[in-house]
Amino acid sequence: MVRQEIFKNIQELIFSNKLYHSLIVSCTNQEELDFTCKEITRMIVCENSSIENDNCRWCKKVNSMNALNIFFIGDGFSNIKKEEISNLIINFSSSNIEDSDKKIYIIRNAENLSDRAANSLLKFLEEPPKNVFAILQTKDKNQILQTIKSRCKLLNLTHKVDEEIEDKEFFELMKSKNKNFILLYSDKFKKLDKADQVKILEYTFKNFIQLEMPNLSELFLDTIIEIKNSNYTNLTIENLFIKIFEVL
Repeated sequence: MVRQEIFKNIQELIFSNKLYHSLIVSCTNQEELDFTCKEITRMIVCENSSIENDNCRWCKKVNSMNALNIFFIGDGFSNIKKEEISNLIINFSSSNIEDSDKKIYIIRNAENLSDRAANSLLKFLEEPPKNVFAILQTKDKNQILQTIKSRCKLLNLTHKVDEEIEDKEFFELMKSKNKNFILLYSDKFKKLDKADQVKILEYTFKNFIQLEMPNLSELFLDTIIEIKNSNYTNLTIENLFIKIFEVL
């Protein structure tokens, strides 16, 4: 979904009192991810649940990063430790710090949760206190525990700038036959949504592999099928890129 579709969906859920207590927002673009999660947070506490900033006192607090009932975990890069989740649980299990009836915690790039942190968070997600909302950001949802994903509503955010060129980047790299660049691209490829991975491979297969490198055709088709049918595909993708490296 594009950003405005997500905002509209969130607003409708708020108005109908059906907002999920835990959200995962997935996007490959960090700037888009940060902005969208900030705006979802603002909408949840906004006095009018407005999609646009209406400058109510809570909108102002969010925009100035001055809302004590909104808690951020992680810097988007470093591992998130169990102690950080433990502190969150202690803070959010107590009474409200401010006069809003809602508390929100945002985990920046939840794929960075350590195993112990993820297990602690899982317990908190299973029995969340009343009016506590979780927003988990991720650039690689495949790296988040399935048990955590099963307790959250997943929102796939499309970054429009990337949308038009994403399909063809791998295709152009294959045409260039630059082995090093192709191998570097594999890390980016693993972080994409499964639907995008399949789309890119199908495009490249149809427009290049069948004609120029038929010896890779079977491997491409097997990889496409594996990605469609499995939740754990990193090893399959690594094998594909290693084989491409060997063939070029």
